[in-house]
Amino acid sequence: MLRLNSASGQIAVSKDSAINKALEGIWTLDWSFDDKLYALGGDDRVLRIYSVGDMKLFKAYSFSEMVRSIRWHPNKKNILAVTTWGDNNGILNIENNEFIPIDLPHGSRAVDWNFNGELLATADNAGLIKIWNSKGELLQSINKQDANSYFSMDWHPSKNIIAVSGDDIRIVDTAGITHKVIKHREEHTGVLSIRWHPSGNFFVTGDYGHRNEGVETLLQFWWADGTPIKTVYGSKSGIRNLEWDRTGRYLATASDRLRIWNVDGQLLYEAKEGDGFWGIAWNHKSDSILTASFSGNIMLWTKEGKLLQIINGK
Repeated sequence: MLRLNSASGQIAVSKDSAINKALEGIWTLDWSFDDKLYALGGDDRVLRIYSVGDMKLFKAYSFSEMVRSIRWHPNKKNILAVTTWGDNNGILNIENNEFIPIDLPHGSRAVDWNFNGELLATADNAGLIKIWNSKGELLQSINKQDANSYFSMDWHPSKNIIAVSGDDIRIVDTAGITHKVIKHREEHTGVLSIRWHPSGNFFVTGDYGHRNEGVETLLQFWWADGTPIKTVYGSKSGIRNLEWDRTGRYLATASDRLRIWNVDGQLLYEAKEGDGFWGIAWNHKSDSILTASFSGNIMLWTKEGKLLQIINGK
């Protein structure tokens, strides 16, 4: 295992028994842009990177806090942004093990690069959106006038506009201007996931719902200006994450099941295997999906929701 040495800004080699423990509490999953590596992290405070070729562990990094969100750089295969539940956040170079810390004392559940990888944004646990350059230097902070946590964020595919969600949905830009605040429903339930369509014309959100209290989980489509398009039902628990494939034809959602929808919100496929999905990621060829469950199962699927391989499971 490799452990962060915060004093030197490097990741140093360290022996740690955690790497040999069964995976559990996986929150986040992402695929490198060249489809050769994927990374995942969660409650055991370990960022694991696997080789896609043999599906074996390539590297692992130990953090001082639970890993909550990871995003691979859009065009640099060795660079990842990592955020945690606490103050151990930054930009990681897995080639030379350099770690550039970013100042997030309250941690963050959301991180994303802009379309060309020159800017990084975080939406943190204290209700702040922060924008950084690729060197980890803070450029802008956007305050939403309360300290309620953000859950998810996504950068527009071609513009420096960010969609972010928590107890509401907001559209902001890099100048710090909030263009739209959306209350997505009358009931009080958080919006756990938000993603732009690759066209940039609209975005999609998935909320938590409270099914036991009669509050259905909602998958919602919105125009870029925040005007509602449609609401889709069918998920039996909160939509923890959702991702469009690169073509924009298919939307995969991680909830009680892996579900795959078309661009019009029609359900195409629903996985029969597994439950409690949290992390989800399409490869860049748009023919495979990786999922991670909170119980520790890593599964590889076709774009039609057919299970190809259980990579790690109990």
